[in-house]
Formats: sequence, structure tokens, C-alpha cells
Amino acid sequence: MRSILLVFLVTTIVTTSPPAQTTEGAAWILLYHHVSNTTPEATSITPEMFDEHLDFLARNEYRVVSLSEVVTRLVSDELDSRSVAITFDDAYKSVYTQAFPRLRERRWPFTIFVNTDAVDRKSNAYVSWAQLREMEQAGGSIGNHSRSHAHLAAHRANESSEQWRARVSADIVHARQRLAAELEQPLALFAYPYGEFTPELTALVRSLGYRAFGQQSGPLGWGVAELAIPRIPLAHGFADLASLSEKLRTRHLPVRVLQPASPVLQPNAAAPTLELQIATGPFDLSQLACYVSNQGRAKLNWRADEPRVVQVKATRALPVGRSKYTCTAPATNAPGVYYWYSHLWLQPQPDGSWYDG
Repeated sequence: MRSILLVFLVTTIVTTSPPAQTTEGAAWILLYHHVSNTTPEATSITPEMFDEHLDFLARNEYRVVSLSEVVTRLVSDELDSRSVAITFDDAYKSVYTQAFPRLRERRWPFTIFVNTDAVDRKSNAYVSWAQLREMEQAGGSIGNHSRSHAHLAAHRANESSEQWRARVSADIVHARQRLAAELEQPLALFAYPYGEFTPELTALVRSLGYRAFGQQSGPLGWGVAELAIPRIPLAHGFADLASLSEKLRTRHLPVRVLQPASPVLQPNAAAPTLELQIATGPFDLSQLACYVSNQGRAKLNWRADEPRVVQVKATRALPVGRSKYTCTAPATNAPGVYYWYSHLWLQPQPDGSWYDG
């Protein structure tokens, strides 16, 4: 693999200061890739399970709304606590053959984030432009998922920040142009490939006029950054109804990230420390618990000199690739409800190059 130089940023991740008191609005964005029995389990849900999800939403009277409506309500702090948006990344063929007929029958809106080169190649694994137009005309909406579906946060070998910015900007703008040429009304919404974002990338995406989405799990609520909006990934192992029901009982835990400045770790980094300032709200911070991907509970250290500031640290170094710290605290006014925040980490290869997949 070609070596990639990592630029360790000194700017902070896009965030907002936590409010003095949380508001009660909430919404959830569901994320799917394949709806199929034959595609990789890590990014797939079976058609039968997808049916169960849709039945669950209808039976429990969730309001399935467009992604644009959710974003508008997020920005205006008018979230509806029964609203759910449905999204798909990558425009795989099964979205058209399996998901679309089911959603059209219910007249439910949905959004597909498209990496345009995959569609332009006319691969059988992806939908066609004609199929995207058909879904758009039937109530779906289409967003930008880049041209290449590359690791946009990564700098190539000997690539300056200016060269990186020009390359990634051209990638996103090319996708925007292809979407505009082929579709009626593509959205000014962007989904980061692999859910990877850094302060440098969020700033670039903002400059291009987008609001943007990751893949870190969590609900929407006051204080969610408009350039790092969470979605709830649903695939094999994390897609049963018990898991879906649990995630739809969460509320956004309003935090301010004090440290680190960037989610990108140095090669061979020790277990990283996340420092959060947590707002007041209807949750019990004495029962705050944080978990590390594939490790279990993290260590917590409350700062004696700073009220409501906690340091979160894994018990051992994170593996190469993407990991998360997820912090939850039980609600004090609603049994079975948890306030939730997930933080993304990106760990490069020992030689400093980016990882595959």
C-alpha cells in the first residue's frame, strides 16, 4: 500500500457549547447499505428483517419523514420525538429491488447517498441513473456520497494540505455535478464515505455548502453538529428488533469535546483519552457509563477542578481502523430511556498509511 502522510490537526472538531439545560426534542436517522440475503453480513440486513423494521415503526406510530425535514428541524431546534428518517449509503442494487418497493407501498420517504463513479461504471451491483430517477420521482431523495468513495480524510504521500483540499473538493464537486445532471433535485446533504470525518474535512464540506452525516450511532438532539450528524447503522448482528427498539429509546447526550482536537490517532498510539464537558439535563451522571468498541467499559476520571468534565479512556490501545467511545446515562424522567453520545476514532497503520475498508 502506498504510504499516506497524516496531518495532525490543531483545529477542533465542529461542535457547539452544551446548553445549560437540554431540550426534549429527539429524532433518529436509520442507516442501511444492502437489503439482501447474499451480500456481506457486516453491511447487510435481510429483506425479512427490513420488513420487521418497517412494521415496528408503523406499529409503534413513529413518524417516518424526509431527511430534509429532520435536518430543518434539527437546525431550528424543533425536533419531533417520534420522527425517523431512513437512509441508504452507496446505492446498491438491492435498495432498488428490495427496499424501494416496500417503502413505496407505505408511501414513506427515504434518502440514498450516491458515490457517482459506481453508478457511472454501470456495475450490476449498483442502481442505474434511470432507477435513481424513478425512486426520486416516487418520493425518494438523493444525496452526495462523493465521486470515488475514497478515504477522504486521508492525505496521500507527500501531499500538502492545499493539494489534499483541491483533490477532495474536486471529488465532491464532480459528484455534485453528476447528480445535478442526472436528477431532478439532489440534496445539499453529504454522507462521509466510511463515516470518516476530521475537522479539516468538515470545514471543506461546509465550504461547499453541505450539511453532513457520519456513521457514529446516536440520536439527534440539541447540540448535534451539523457537519457530523449521527445515524444509526443497522446490519447483521445489530439489526434485531430489540436492538432497534433500544436505540429508538435514546436521547442525545449534549457534550462539548474538550480533547482531542482530531479523531485521527498517531501510528501505534496508546489508548486515547476523550475529555467531555457534559451539560445539565434530565439524566443521571452518577450512572454515566462509557464503552469502547470490542473492549467493554472504559475508565472514567471526573475532573475535580472542572464541574461536569469527564475523561474517558480505553483499557488498551485501539486497533487499526475505526473505533468508537459510546457514553450513556439513564434518563431521570423516563424509565428505560438513555442519553447517548458516540465519539469516532481513526487509527492508521503502524507505518502511518491509511487502512483499507
